[in-house]
Amino acid sequence: MKFFILMLAAVVYTTATAQKGIDNDILKRLDRELELKATYDQRKIDRIDSLRNIDANSLEERYQVLCEVAREYETFVSDSALAYYEHALDIAHELNDSSAAIKALLGKIKVMSIMGFFHEAMTELSITEQKGIPKQLHKEWFDCGRQLYSYIEAYTLQGNSSNMNRYIDEYVARQALYRTELLKLLQPGSPEFKLFCAEQYYINGQEHTAKKLLNEIIENSNPDNNIYARAAANMAQIRIAEENPDDAARYFALSAIADIRSSVKETTSLQNLAVYLYENGDIEHAYTYITTSLADAVFCNARLRTTQISSITPLIDKAYKVQLRKKHRILMFVSLISTLLAIGFVGACYFLLKQMRKLNVARQELKRANKIKEEYIGHFLNLCSIYMDRLDNFCKTVTRKITAGQVEDLVKMAKSSKFAEEQHKQFYENFDGAFLHIYPTFIEEFNNLLQPTERIEVKDAGRLTTELRIFAFLRMGVDDANKIASFLHYSVNTIYAYRNRTKNKAIDKEHFEENIMKIGSIS
Repeated sequence: MKFFILMLAAVVYTTATAQKGIDNDILKRLDRELELKATYDQRKIDRIDSLRNIDANSLEERYQVLCEVAREYETFVSDSALAYYEHALDIAHELNDSSAAIKALLGKIKVMSIMGFFHEAMTELSITEQKGIPKQLHKEWFDCGRQLYSYIEAYTLQGNSSNMNRYIDEYVARQALYRTELLKLLQPGSPEFKLFCAEQYYINGQEHTAKKLLNEIIENSNPDNNIYARAAANMAQIRIAEENPDDAARYFALSAIADIRSSVKETTSLQNLAVYLYENGDIEHAYTYITTSLADAVFCNARLRTTQISSITPLIDKAYKVQLRKKHRILMFVSLISTLLAIGFVGACYFLLKQMRKLNVARQELKRANKIKEEYIGHFLNLCSIYMDRLDNFCKTVTRKITAGQVEDLVKMAKSSKFAEEQHKQFYENFDGAFLHIYPTFIEEFNNLLQPTERIEVKDAGRLTTELRIFAFLRMGVDDANKIASFLHYSVNTIYAYRNRTKNKAIDKEHFEENIMKIGSIS
């Protein structure tokens, strides 16, 4: 039992200390949001359906609706986003609107980046540059280029090859170029402007300024939009660089919550949090988050994210299965102990019930014993009363005889054996009746102690023979032969003779008198 308690304490302690690095409250918030994930996704689907159901009366309106639907699908279901952008591109060509065509194409390039079609995306980006970008689309074009090379950098880093370093430097430089031009077009002070400024400051080694801008976004932005999620994710990366992984995990959790609320499936925060928790021993949460991330990446067809997640998933999955086996063994152990305790409890209940039954029987026997005691006293008082009456009558007779001068009659009556015989007879009748009333099975049980051929037959019902009467006194606790002889008016030798003769007829001679004392006793 003590070992069982220690095992439970160990399990509780392990669970309680597994995630000591990150505040439990943030994980609880994230878990609650994950439970509402389907609700947020349905809200997204409903919003997309409402756009798709808009009646477009012209090709221009149809183009606008298709672009709106495609934007909703971008980080939700990339396949659908690509299809809608291609349809919008067809309509732009049909309208012979080059600006609309480039806008749709830029959206298509963004989606191809998410889907991992980097070569195709780079080709399309180059084509748009050659065609000339309308001034009103410069912002979209620079953002599209920045995003494309950001994905290519991440994909190259995924290969983890030293030969790729020179390409990575090129991709980083191209991102910086697009970001610099993008910042010139963004409204200073806007959340998006602060986000890209923070990225630039961080790359230039100005972490303090970057953190200040990111904090302004996190504190002032709606915590369920993409800008907030990206700001929290960037803050987490800075905290990792500052070797504060616990705080980084908190920002990854905040970013993941924002992604869940906005139904963004193309994300890295939840998987990064899963890796942190895996490294800190919270395998259960890590497994939940990594499988959720993988499911989202597959749902969105975000190939880069799927590749990134697939590299860590086997490790977490293996650790999770090991933990499950450990929990299974603990559960089996607990089940075994519980079963043994249950068996012990049932056994204890059975023993207790048995003891209660014995106690109940003992109570009944005690009641019977008390009743016997009361009857003993009652019969004793009755006998005393009878003999007191007879003594009074005898005294009256003696007085009357002496007064009348009938002394000779008195002497004759005193010498007469008939008077003594009557007294003895009445004593025996009263004794036998009282004894058999208290021990009604005495004769039967007494005969069961004797050999079958030696059993005593009683001619008169309710009467005892001399042998039975001697052992009746013995059963009542009168073991002194002198007293028994005095009661029955026999010699002591006669009493001994009866006892020895009857004992020789017994089945168990050695314990005969002990067995006599058990007749009618409480078991």
